[in-house]
Amino acid sequence: MPLHGFETPRWGEPWAAFDELRREIDGLLGSFGTRGPAPVRAPNVFPPVNLYDGADALVLTAELPGVREQDLEVSVEGSQLVLRGQRAIDYPEDASAHRRERQAGAFHRTVTLPYAVDGDKVEASYRHGVLLLRLPKPGKHQRRQIPVRTS
Repeated sequence: MPLHGFETPRWGEPWAAFDELRREIDGLLGSFGTRGPAPVRAPNVFPPVNLYDGADALVLTAELPGVREQDLEVSVEGSQLVLRGQRAIDYPEDASAHRRERQAGAFHRTVTLPYAVDGDKVEASYRHGVLLLRLPKPGKHQRRQIPVRTS
């Protein structure tokens, strides 16, 4: 399972691979053993995602600029969410590129959810290059307000 999408090794920089590995490990461990927010993941992870816990559902957003809806595949099995797809960047045949910073090609990203969700109830929308997934919580993970009675 690749940890990131389009990254290619930089053989001319011997320490770059170690720096990238350190960023990946920091991203995987998050704020383990510390208080406060987890460190920001490496900028070359594609697609970048946010996952937050709402009252009745997990919500995931993924930035997918330039990815057509028909080139995107989303699947969930238990607590594993998979984003897979293809981003193509077309240039005119007679064009000569002077700078290529936007990467094209296939990507595959697996996100581990905090608990299993029912794949049949997941809702997805895609607008302005942002994928929004609403993953309803199973009953045992939903928050419940408990009334407190006075005696």
